[in-house]
Amino acid sequence: MSVDFFDCDVCGRSICDCGDYVSCECGKNWCSEECAESDGYERISCKLGYDVDDNECEDSCCCCDNQVEDSCKYCREEDFEDDVLLEFALKLSDLTREELIEAYKLLKNKKED
Repeated sequence: MSVDFFDCDVCGRSICDCGDYVSCECGKNWCSEECAESDGYERISCKLGYDVDDNECEDSCCCCDNQVEDSCKYCREEDFEDDVLLEFALKLSDLTREELIEAYKLLKNKKED
């Protein structure tokens, strides 16, 4: 049996797959609850405000319509990865990646002069 290591998506700290860490179905991983929460991760909850962990919510055992599953801001499409946004921006600007690189170089050289 082998052990895998990966980086926390927020702070970059190494995480061992056999240790404690937080993960989301989409593949995001965080080294702690604090990093996960700072990146928009939310644990299972009730839309009505009941405490699901303490079984205040009568329907918590059967996944009622008021239950919100564990998810992160990327799963909920509240935010998107930089590569997705860059691809979208390139389409909006009608530039290729290569054209964007050339435009960036020109602008950078003008600032240096």
